[in-house]
Amino acid sequence: MIVVTLLMFAGFFVSYDHLYKPGDNIGYNIGLVGGIMMLTLLIYPLRKRVGFMKNWSILPKWFRWHMVFGILGPALIIFHSTFRIASINAGVAMVCMLLVSGSGIFGRFFYTKIHNGLYGRQSSFQQLQADLEGSGDVKSVLSFAPEIEKKLEDFRDRVLSSSKAGKLNGWNFISLGFRIKWFSRNLTRELEDAMYADANAKQWNSAQMKRLDELFYQNEKFISTYLVTVRDVAQFSTYEKLFSLWHIFHVPLVYMLVFSAIWHVISVHKY
Repeated sequence: MIVVTLLMFAGFFVSYDHLYKPGDNIGYNIGLVGGIMMLTLLIYPLRKRVGFMKNWSILPKWFRWHMVFGILGPALIIFHSTFRIASINAGVAMVCMLLVSGSGIFGRFFYTKIHNGLYGRQSSFQQLQADLEGSGDVKSVLSFAPEIEKKLEDFRDRVLSSSKAGKLNGWNFISLGFRIKWFSRNLTRELEDAMYADANAKQWNSAQMKRLDELFYQNEKFISTYLVTVRDVAQFSTYEKLFSLWHIFHVPLVYMLVFSAIWHVISVHKY
């Protein structure tokens, strides 16, 4: 994304030098390559649904190329236009392309939130929960800090109960990530106090402090991972709904883009 952004800035300034026009050889070929890239985006959904295409390599590879061409294709089309809209049909095609490309970025974000499935997240959560609670002669990870352990459990219960009751929406859904970061930082400070107070009082040697540092970072990572997993489990159903709504919005835009692009090509060559 950084590379593409830099290229867009470079192309914007180059366009002011009038080194090429949309209709000359350079501009035309840039648009042609961008258009072909946009056209190949259709292969990914066809690969998932058309029977004879299901053996064409593995789906994740097609998805990666779908994402790459979904960024490079629009970038080249914008270069082709020299950052100007010269006609109504070109403007319609450009708007449709930008909407499809922009919605694709949102779709990618929603997809990353649900692609492991609820079962995978629950399995990870159950493993972390077992480590937090301990069993039999095995002590919990935070057994030395029962107050932190209790705060984690209370936070988990509040968040998951809100999710099950359908209350994790709107502001609660948006703010959950920020609340977790804030809560994680507070617990990390409490963890530091709980682990280092005795060591500082007894003036442990460097070897002992090094081992304590390792344990501290392990426990800090456990708290962070636990809270993020709680967030993922709580937000899963909401992201699943958002992805479904995105799909309803994205597909008609793709059809609009195809028809507007075809009309633009016909208009350019005919008139």
